[in-house]
Amino acid sequence: MLENKTILVTGANGGIGNEIARLLVNNNAKVILCYHKNRENIDSLVKEQKEKKENIQIQKLDLLKEKNIDDTLKKILKKSSIDVFIHLPTFPHNHKDIMKTDWGDFQKNIDLQAKSLFNISKHIVPEMKIKKEGKIISVITSYVVGKPPNGISKYITGKYTLLGIMKCMAVELGKFGINVNSVSPSIVETAFTKKLPSKLKEMTKSQIPFENRLATPIDIANVILFLCKKDSDYINGENILISGGYTMH
Repeated sequence: MLENKTILVTGANGGIGNEIARLLVNNNAKVILCYHKNRENIDSLVKEQKEKKENIQIQKLDLLKEKNIDDTLKKILKKSSIDVFIHLPTFPHNHKDIMKTDWGDFQKNIDLQAKSLFNISKHIVPEMKIKKEGKIISVITSYVVGKPPNGISKYITGKYTLLGIMKCMAVELGKFGINVNSVSPSIVETAFTKKLPSKLKEMTKSQIPFENRLATPIDIANVILFLCKKDSDYINGENILISGGYTMH
């Protein structure tokens, strides 16, 4: 259980983020759910969790604007320190050949994935160091292991950058009792992946050893819940694949 833990979640309105938020609230955590434009799923969660709605804060946050991050985090930290930070924002997929991709597209993904995590961490890590505990968890992608697919190079580049920062943070922050880990799902059944070609999803399912099915948001949320708990205290610097065996180290 996560009583007395305050957990910050970025990208909380997405399919995976919303399921993570639901599981955290059900485990008695206090959550700060950040969204950019759409908060429909967050609002539905608040209605669903009437008895625990006092444990849910909702915060609009533009992760591409450093000043907005600074102002928002200062406001949040005036009320409470952050025990766990879960980072999972992403842009919708649109396929484009790498040679037709502008560097600005890569930079935008790097800024959303890696730079925003770094800027948020600069605010929350000092208190974690004082307390000698804290957890930082990011959602990456199984595409950072092995051969990436065609057409989503800007997305994958952003995720690789995030993975690099997470590993460096794990090395430097571990001595302060701070765990830094990632999870890397394969294709997950969410609104985010609905635009993917059905042929691609069916072909992927046929190659997944476990039940020939795609991952669901709860598959990802369960692993993240474990990483939030004390049971995972000796896990640090890991990128945990959640792919039903489709991708293996």
